[in-house]
Amino acid sequence: MKGIFLFFLICYGLTMQASAQLVQGTLKVKEQSKVELVVKNGNAVNLYADFRADKYPILFSFSCVDVPLNDEKKEVVQFVFTTTVKRDGKVVGTAKRSPIPFFPGDMLMPTETFDFISVLSNLQTNAPDHTSEIPKGSYEITIEANAVGVKGRIQPATLLVKF
Repeated sequence: MKGIFLFFLICYGLTMQASAQLVQGTLKVKEQSKVELVVKNGNAVNLYADFRADKYPILFSFSCVDVPLNDEKKEVVQFVFTTTVKRDGKVVGTAKRSPIPFFPGDMLMPTETFDFISVLSNLQTNAPDHTSEIPKGSYEITIEANAVGVKGRIQPATLLVKF
């Protein structure tokens, strides 16, 4: 009797695992998962202008398996976007957004999704004569998208900047 119960338990576990909700995808900047940015004169506003002019397009791409359909019969996955900014190897700031729903596919994302411009521009007091000035150093900015309630991984992107 224990053998039959164990058999059914294993079958049930395999069935549940086979129908597990899963996402996979990437975040890329300029079609790369790691990119060096060139910025004029170390001001956050210039970096922001470069992103707005599509010099560094951010592409978010993902697919999913077995995600329940919404009332419109479409797959929708919520993501939390997280940004970590390091200066000379030390974390100097982070940003995390509330969950945002997305359909699977490819999407160009605005830089505001990741808030790294505000993190960079607020690293110093920003007195009127230094507004948006970024302190000198080597910066590593990691942008991530984490699915809410769904297994899988979105490959993050890393931006390298020297000021």
